[in-house]
Amino acid sequence: MKINCLSIDVYRFRHGDCTNGGISSRFGELLVFCHDGPRSFFSEHELPLNFCTVERIYGISHIVPAMVTEDGQIVPRPGWWMFGGNIADTSDSRWRELTGLGYPLHIHDRKEW
Repeated sequence: MKINCLSIDVYRFRHGDCTNGGISSRFGELLVFCHDGPRSFFSEHELPLNFCTVERIYGISHIVPAMVTEDGQIVPRPGWWMFGGNIADTSDSRWRELTGLGYPLHIHDRKEW
């Protein structure tokens, strides 16, 4: 299955890593699922470690690490994800279409192991 993505830039908290080893501490770019995104990969192959999706909980949008289920749905990776101090954004106009917002989103990639 072909998955299209939008590349977004990570902006890190300047006083150290608070993500507990989250993906935004390891990558300067995240690939966010987007139906008409310019970058793509095939889910039959190993997923990029920086693959994410936009999740909305109680009307608040944020970015979380994602995976593809066996039936082809894009879902957050298992676990309780928390804000680790980093944000992400892009100047690509598809970002506003995807999120419905015109500003950076929090990256929820901190997980208490």
